[in-house]
Amino acid sequence: MSKLGCICGHTIVDQTDNIIYKAHFVRDQDKEAIGEQTTDIEAFIEAVRKGQRDKWLNNYFGSDIYKTLTDATVVNDIISRYNVKFESEMFVCQNCGRIKIQKGNENKFVSFLPEDNQWLGIFKGLSRT
Repeated sequence: MSKLGCICGHTIVDQTDNIIYKAHFVRDQDKEAIGEQTTDIEAFIEAVRKGQRDKWLNNYFGSDIYKTLTDATVVNDIISRYNVKFESEMFVCQNCGRIKIQKGNENKFVSFLPEDNQWLGIFKGLSRT
């Protein structure tokens, strides 16, 4: 998504990183499934130890491209694979405060209007305080 219209007329723009009006979330029912990435990372490490790295990579990713990548890149891609599958996005309209929540993995968003004006900075990262 690069732009999302709000009912108030404001356009929410998503064309960079570290946006203070954007958040990612994982549904409670998917938290356990996301934890399975640890099992996959452990299996990759074990395959490397046993000298079966290329075989494991081909079975897991179905591509020979990964054979040339560093182990760190492979681990990052395992994590990213789960993020893409289970994470969704939320935005807060900087004009009216409506929260736009992604519906599943679809490119559709549902809006919620806050009851008060405490929405300012609600998605500000904790590492930015």
